[in-house]
Formats: sequence, structure tokens, C-alpha cells
Amino acid sequence: RIALQSAATVKDPEYNSDEPIWTTYAEVWAAQEFHGTTESEAASRQYAEYGLFFTIRWRADVKPEHRLLYRNGEGIDEIYEIVGRPREIGRRRYLKLQARLVE
Repeated sequence: RIALQSAATVKDPEYNSDEPIWTTYAEVWAAQEFHGTTESEAASRQYAEYGLFFTIRWRADVKPEHRLLYRNGEGIDEIYEIVGRPREIGRRRYLKLQARLVE
């Protein structure tokens, strides 16, 4: 199962800035498919990045700016951002979400 989350902004009174607050709007069953690994170099630091595809039943409310919360096999919650637009499979049957792990 994965949790679909959307962001709302609240004003931080101490710094007078907008802070995102993530709230879960749905928990759905999902099939997971490993996407691959790439290595990147940013700010003189090399790091590995891997992604997944999650396939869920079709929903009209999933947007690219949302994120996924996934509890892996070790019981650890992992946060994934949705990469690109969700792809519809069949006629409103499934959605395939490409996701990238947020560190």
C-alpha cells in the first residue's frame, strides 16, 4: 500500500515564510516495479539515484506535484516524488506513476 500526499502551505510565524505541510488524502493498493539506477554528480558530490514505477487503480485526483509515501519491506517509510505526468493504462483502469526517491 502507498499513501498519496498533497502539500498545503502554512505561514511560519517565526520566520514569516511559507512552509509546506504534507497531508495524506488517500491510501491505495499499488504494484511496484523497479525502474533502475543512475549516478549523478551535484555540487562536487556523487550520489546514486533510483526510481520505481507504482501502478494503482485509476484516480482523477493524482497530480505530478503530489508525492507518495511507501513503507518498504523493512518497515521504513520512504518518500517518493512523482516524475512527470501519471500515465493512464486502459480506459481509466490504471495509473502508472514514475517515482523518484526523495533523500
